[in-house]
Amino acid sequence: MLDQDNKIKSTSWVFKHQPKSLKDYIFQNPTQATKFTEMIDQQNIPGHMLFSGVQGTGKTTLADILIRSMPIDMDYDVKRINASDENSVDDMRTKIKGFIQTFAHGSFKVVLLDEADRLSQAAQMILRGMMDEYHDCARFILTCNYDHKIIPSIKSRCMSYHFKAPDHTDVALYVAGILKKEKIKASIDVIDKYVAVNYPDIRKIVQTVQQHVVDDVLTDPRDVDDTSDFKLALLEAIVAGKWKVGRQLVCSAAMGESEWDDMYVFLYKNLNKCTTWSESQKDSGIVLIADYMDKHTRVADPEINAAALFIQLSMVK
Repeated sequence: MLDQDNKIKSTSWVFKHQPKSLKDYIFQNPTQATKFTEMIDQQNIPGHMLFSGVQGTGKTTLADILIRSMPIDMDYDVKRINASDENSVDDMRTKIKGFIQTFAHGSFKVVLLDEADRLSQAAQMILRGMMDEYHDCARFILTCNYDHKIIPSIKSRCMSYHFKAPDHTDVALYVAGILKKEKIKASIDVIDKYVAVNYPDIRKIVQTVQQHVVDDVLTDPRDVDDTSDFKLALLEAIVAGKWKVGRQLVCSAAMGESEWDDMYVFLYKNLNKCTTWSESQKDSGIVLIADYMDKHTRVADPEINAAALFIQLSMVK
């Protein structure tokens, strides 16, 4: 059995350091911070809500903070549904309608529906009806990555908040704060590399940092004997201007369609870190990335297209 110290060390930092109040949360902008502060001060969620945006940017975390701050019973008044697993018409009728039909122990009931973009069209129609029928006694909070998959009639019934990528520096400071609490030694340059690899997915950044702590020190990506995430090595290749190495890394990684798209975005966001290129060369590199990203949508073999891009990058003068 693990002793107490080992239990603490084995805890996932994502959950251990998850913000518990608004003061610890990285907001998108001051207006958003003011709005949610007002809700908590007034002890009310004034209507249904839709949180959309890229994964790992704090949508569910903010929903949790808001719910915990309301005058409701967390055991009886809150229903959590993950639409990746429960997304049918029957799920909406039996699990949600049955829940909101009973009396609330607090001021109202809350249904937190994560990954709502996984709901079928029919399930969304049922959900829309419940939003209207029970608007006086229940609040629906939906989170999703792709709001275009949410039907317009649900969007019109929600206060919508779009979550963009948080500021790179704010994320680095957040990670540095976790490392300080955990008494882990790390340079800001090394932290920045890990942030760059998985930005803007804060959850993934924290997981990767925790994974690469050795003897209470955050190891530099170049010192890690771990090729499970090729982005760490690809970032090093970009920094050093080693485009042949980059081509070998990308072409040896088994990637799906969305991962190829992510690779082009990753190149674009980190091209400025190349230490061997002038500003004009970086500008030329961006033009090439845009060109080959466009070609990617039409080619039969994405690996050949990516390989050609890296060859062109190696020829930039």
